[in-house]
Amino acid sequence: MYRTKTPHMKNINIPEPCSEDWNEMTPNEKGAFCQKCALDVYDFTNKSGNEIREILTLNIGSRVCGHIESKQLIELNSDFSAWRLDNKQSFQRAWIFTLFVVFGMTLFSCETDEAPVVDHFQQIGQDILTKTELSDSLDFENVSDGVSVPKDAELPSTDAKGVTTQNHQSTLRGWVDYEEEKPRIIEETSIIDYPNEDQYYLFDGMMLMSPDYEAFLRETNDGIVSVVNSDEIKKIVGLVYPNPASNQTTLKVNMPSQGKAEIELFGLNGQKVRTIYNGRIPKGESEYPIDLSDLETGSYLIVIYSNGNKETVKFSKM
Repeated sequence: MYRTKTPHMKNINIPEPCSEDWNEMTPNEKGAFCQKCALDVYDFTNKSGNEIREILTLNIGSRVCGHIESKQLIELNSDFSAWRLDNKQSFQRAWIFTLFVVFGMTLFSCETDEAPVVDHFQQIGQDILTKTELSDSLDFENVSDGVSVPKDAELPSTDAKGVTTQNHQSTLRGWVDYEEEKPRIIEETSIIDYPNEDQYYLFDGMMLMSPDYEAFLRETNDGIVSVVNSDEIKKIVGLVYPNPASNQTTLKVNMPSQGKAEIELFGLNGQKVRTIYNGRIPKGESEYPIDLSDLETGSYLIVIYSNGNKETVKFSKM
């Protein structure tokens, strides 16, 4: 017997694919570095579902780039759906957060005319089937050929009608008729243009996560993060002034905590120009003068890395 159950809401929805070529990115410890937008891209294809969920949990509220296999998304969605059906609590939240995931480079003014790596797809819903085994045959050696009434059974009296009864044992003979129960579909589900499971691809755009999926990440990754509200997430804040600048400018950095940091200068083409600073940065505000006299006129990016966080600041040289 099969019964079909449908989750109340979707878990992960990534609406748009990316056109950037993974093989042209520069490999690094996370996966690769995209020079076009100066962003790290996680290689999820060699990670387990738990490892992917840990990365998503650690980056709640931040942009994440990733290279992932479609069947891994299916497995992640299945894990969430099973958890959602088994969980008896209500995960309604007073707020909904959005985890921006830049799987590719076309978000934030990065444009390309290349064809997408995969077709656009949308999963309308998902069914979770729970199966109860039913045999299609019976072993009559283990089936009684009748129904016995115990000798001492008390039958209702019918003296009022002038009928007398006696306690006795009797056997009702007959046979067993087996009828298979057909599946009952509660709600129909359709899948439109789902990608090939063997294909690797990048995504670009938003990864929208429901409050239930956020609760799933925090519960199944207990101890990884203590964040319970996106408003509590502390981020690096960078500011360049003056901007635009001629031969000299200043970078002001506000750090949420003390730690080791790297500050790099890139051109908009993704080419690294030089390292501005590499060392420990105290909590709070710090300033770093930057000499621009050797730079050509144009726009540049300053990228600040610290404790797994990153801040990108754009400025112009006149």
